[in-house]
Amino acid sequence: TRGVSGRRRSRARRRGEFTGELSKGKSSDMPPRGMSAEDKRLTVLKLFHESAEPWLLKDMEKAAAKRGVVFQAVKDVVQSLVDDSLVHMDKVGTSNWFWSFPGAADAAVRARLEAVEREAAQVDAETNDISERVEKAQAECPETEDRVSARAALESAEALHESLTAEETEFASGDDVLFRIMTEGTPMAKEAANRWTDNVFALKSWVEKKTSSRDETRLFFKHHAEIDFDTFDYVE
Repeated sequence: TRGVSGRRRSRARRRGEFTGELSKGKSSDMPPRGMSAEDKRLTVLKLFHESAEPWLLKDMEKAAAKRGVVFQAVKDVVQSLVDDSLVHMDKVGTSNWFWSFPGAADAAVRARLEAVEREAAQVDAETNDISERVEKAQAECPETEDRVSARAALESAEALHESLTAEETEFASGDDVLFRIMTEGTPMAKEAANRWTDNVFALKSWVEKKTSSRDETRLFFKHHAEIDFDTFDYVE
């Protein structure tokens, strides 16, 4: 009995060892999981470089799948390499052939790097030029009390303009009560508008004295305050 039991244990141990080796063999052949997008690109690109031959997409899909790239993702990976000029595509008859050699890929990467460096240098030059122009403008036009006062007056006029525009929108509804309020408040609104019209003309005169240019002053008000002195006037 002991002899039979020993032989059974020996056979079970051998089956376990064989099963373990078989499992190891299967796991070693299984493709790695969770490959990143860049790992997929490198894997596919390596296949091109190792073969140094043109590939049909269907053949690359099979080969890349054996290397761990999901079969359905191979087409997009190849296209991304083509978009980056790391893989080239030529149409022969009705078939698209893809190919890439290590030297060609290196040249493409170097060309892209040089283009990016040239663009970065151009951006740096433009940035430096703008910074110099800003510094020069600040030196020529330093902040003064007069400029602060003029800016405050302009902001006040703009605020009044927005307030009157909002009131006009409310009165546009045609409501009888609003119409009566608008009619009763017309004299006050007219007086306020003309008072601010005085302020605007006074500010215009002040700016003209500072700039010594009538045209420049008119352009300033038209651009920054939307005031066109060709049509701007008192309310009658």
